[in-house]
Amino acid sequence: MKSTKTLFRLLVSGALTASMLLPSSLAVYQAKVKADSLYLRSAPGGSVIATLSQGTTVAVTNNSSEWYKVIVDGKEGYVSGSYLTGTTATDFSVGSGKITCSSTVNLRSEANTSSSILTSLSNGTAVTITGVSGGWYKVSVNGKSGYVHPDYVQVSSSSASAGTAASAPATTAGKVSCSSTVNLRAEANTSSGILASLANGTAVTLGAKENGWYKVSVNGKSGYIKADYITTSVSSSANMASYSGLSAKRTAVLDYAAKFLGVPYVYGGSTPSGFDCSGFTSYVYKNTVCSIERVAQAQFDTTTRVSRDELLPGDLVFFGSSAYSISHVGIYVGDGQFIHAPHTGDVVKYDSLSGSYATRFQGGGRVIFD
Repeated sequence: MKSTKTLFRLLVSGALTASMLLPSSLAVYQAKVKADSLYLRSAPGGSVIATLSQGTTVAVTNNSSEWYKVIVDGKEGYVSGSYLTGTTATDFSVGSGKITCSSTVNLRSEANTSSSILTSLSNGTAVTITGVSGGWYKVSVNGKSGYVHPDYVQVSSSSASAGTAASAPATTAGKVSCSSTVNLRAEANTSSGILASLANGTAVTLGAKENGWYKVSVNGKSGYIKADYITTSVSSSANMASYSGLSAKRTAVLDYAAKFLGVPYVYGGSTPSGFDCSGFTSYVYKNTVCSIERVAQAQFDTTTRVSRDELLPGDLVFFGSSAYSISHVGIYVGDGQFIHAPHTGDVVKYDSLSGSYATRFQGGGRVIFD
């Protein structure tokens, strides 16, 4: 049975190399970031630990949901699996670890149980993990380099403590985004007690996000708010990090759009007193880069089409039942997020290109080419 599992892993690894698709099951495998930039988060939808640039190689240790658990440069966290792709790279910085076994485990010359044994490592031996190959960790220990199966390596990650602390000023801030007020509740459901009513724009400190609710702290109270009414606006330092490498025009679009977070949706609106979706995008572009069409369908028809994988921060994102029936538009900001004016009763805010937005997505529109 053990040899059969090993053969399966090797076959899947070979398929990864040939097709560059992510495997559905391996103890651990390597992948690279295909987005312009990607946030490494402390938990699914949680605070930002680091910003990974395009082409960064990571070790994937769990892909059982849309949020993949990964390790890179000694940090362990979660990323959206939609923005990873297969890679043949085997040497990259994973981090440090230690051997966990009942007695000893073999350090092998290749990533399989048939290869020669370089040495035996006892339980608790410290190793440096220098890559991934064929579902095995490549490690360095006592001047030797070889392979150990992940079942016998415990990775020493700095995810929750060091990672969060390093970027804490940029990750925990949020604010209430609603038309009037929203309830702070004792538990993560609409049946629980109301602790306070928070006005639009109220600054809050964000905790974990679970089942569509944020745990938040505000004015000495701790409770829960539905995620639909929270703008996870990172601080200016985080914005600069996530926008690094972008052209001045793209950065200008993103920074200017963020100024209008919390502005109410107004049907037909195209000023800071109130926007509809295309009124918002046309206003932002007119005041930063160039004038574009006023109506969403016309914006779609007159911009250069790009796929979801090709999106860059500052591109337009379009939604509808078909390419001939565009009903909504926003501005892509990176990391699978976009900023938009959603609908009556809501406000300008960030949202994820997931759920119904992913289903209705009809393509990106490019206006900026530098």
